[in-house]
Amino acid sequence: MTLIGLDVTASRGRAVAGPPSLEPAPLALEGKSSELPLALSLEDRTPAVGAAGVAIARAKPHLACLDFLPNLGTPREWVSPRHRIDAGRALGHVFERLARSFAKAQGVAAALPGYFDETQAAYVGQLAHRAKWPWLGSVAAPVAAAHAAREHLPWSGVALVVDVDGYALTWSAVAVGETALHLLQCEPCPHLSLGAWHNRLLDGVARHCIRRTRRDPRESPEAEQGLFDQFPAAMDAEAQGHLIEFAVRTTQWYQEVMLQPGELAGLCGTLVRQSVTEMKHFADAQARYGPVVSVVATPAAVRLPGLLMALNAHLHELSSAPADDGEVDFGESLLLQDGFAAAHVHVLEPDAVARAAHQLAAAFLRGEVPRGHLDSLTTHPAAPPDAGPARLEFRGQEHLLSDASFFLGRDPACDLVFESELYPTVSARHCEIVFDRRVYVLRDRSRHGTLVNDQRVHDQVVLRSGDWIRLGPGGPLVHFLGQASDQRRLMPTA
Repeated sequence: MTLIGLDVTASRGRAVAGPPSLEPAPLALEGKSSELPLALSLEDRTPAVGAAGVAIARAKPHLACLDFLPNLGTPREWVSPRHRIDAGRALGHVFERLARSFAKAQGVAAALPGYFDETQAAYVGQLAHRAKWPWLGSVAAPVAAAHAAREHLPWSGVALVVDVDGYALTWSAVAVGETALHLLQCEPCPHLSLGAWHNRLLDGVARHCIRRTRRDPRESPEAEQGLFDQFPAAMDAEAQGHLIEFAVRTTQWYQEVMLQPGELAGLCGTLVRQSVTEMKHFADAQARYGPVVSVVATPAAVRLPGLLMALNAHLHELSSAPADDGEVDFGESLLLQDGFAAAHVHVLEPDAVARAAHQLAAAFLRGEVPRGHLDSLTTHPAAPPDAGPARLEFRGQEHLLSDASFFLGRDPACDLVFESELYPTVSARHCEIVFDRRVYVLRDRSRHGTLVNDQRVHDQVVLRSGDWIRLGPGGPLVHFLGQASDQRRLMPTA
């Protein structure tokens, strides 16, 4: 039996597939890509779904249908010489396209944007049935994100979840309890949408061109489209601290623009500050629900130049500030707790929300939750991190540390192997865990470094139950659980 978990935003769809009891794998939705842009080209007789719509977004904006998802159920239409289409019909075309990939599935569940209302969520279900999907139901994406993060950071309290798409940068608050998660509030900020960041980058690169050549690429639709197409790679290079190179092409001239790491963040500084301010205001509004114990970010949000660094800096400042017995403003002093979880933004893996939707699909089939749209999930208390034998947990799968040495890396000979396409910064033999004198020791052998609880490992470090191991900045996150058998014998009895 194959189930599909789908993660949908205004900008793209992403899916995983697999049996209920096994870890799902990414599902290719367009060519070899696991993402399908939620965009349509209205240029030809039949609307073309996916990259074709993105490819004309700046060159021929009047023929592109983008960011239609928030308008589901409204009269808004996109009109071209050949087509007149509303958001419902646009999403219907997307679902018909996805039906090819979902044909052999026995069930589909989706994570939908937190800013959706119940009517829009129900409309999505109707369109899924119309496309002949084996539709089971859906969940608010912030709840799915908090559920995915809770597997890595077991805590109780309020989690703030930040995401961004073509409609808005969105802050959501999720109440996380021992046995349940519930969406408290969602605050979309359309003025901080992905398009606002792209426009800021476009203006910045254009200024570089004007200073050097006195030519403005914004005057050429083809040059503007070419720059727009390069933004994802440039934002990834910025996040990795690499040199950024733009190629500006028109039919009359060509110009290369080289930017140093950090320059994109500088171009977006105003948007970064506004985003942090929005978080403070939003956190202040959640004070009545209890302490904020974690901030969770989607990969789309942390790709925004400078945002992750600014959020981490703000959280570190709050976590290291002296305690104040007087009355404090919640937005200025988030009641962050639990050390590692508090002082750093927890970054989700690309498929984390889709995998949470996949787990929900299995729960729908087992009858554990009612079918339909959910803004809450029931969970089970996590076992103590020191319970059981020493092992590593990654993506829901456990790997026993039964030998004296355990290697992690991209080399197929490693004990825990990471895919090169998904984790290009993981070294072939990234790190080694060895059993030495009744303790487990992690030895870094990588080029990009290994972090334990977000602290860089210098040569080696002793692991403790519950430690989080990240293979390089932004790399996969692995949980160290349990203890060696002789360690358990030495533990005091209650």
